[in-house]
Amino acid sequence: MRRVLFDSDVLLDILAQRQPFVVAFAQALNMVTQPQVQGYVSGHAVTNIFYILRRQVGSETARELLSRLLQHLQIANVTDEVIRAALQSSMTDFEDAVTSEAANAAGVEVIVTRNTSDFLASVTPAVLPDEFLVMPLE
Repeated sequence: MRRVLFDSDVLLDILAQRQPFVVAFAQALNMVTQPQVQGYVSGHAVTNIFYILRRQVGSETARELLSRLLQHLQIANVTDEVIRAALQSSMTDFEDAVTSEAANAAGVEVIVTRNTSDFLASVTPAVLPDEFLVMPLE
């Protein structure tokens, strides 16, 4: 089974219907409906996504969107160990370091993001959504 974590930028592009990203990114997210793919989002990303969506669509709609999203994704836990590892990471962006460490702790194989350059030092490799779509499932 392919275990994949979706970075908050990809999920926000889908949920906020950001053009020109939404169609291709939604196709990548739709892969989690396949039995060979288990999707994840880091725990801290959920709160960030809610905060940003709430300002755009209101609290109730933001909660509904997140609830629907989480029907298909598991939460990659942000634990004491994850935070401490992120603090020691060579990654320059702390939020990305937390995402990377949460993915690593969850046993994720790949991070799907729009900003692969932010994850060059990540233990878990990062790919663009269109790259993920052409990866073999097993």
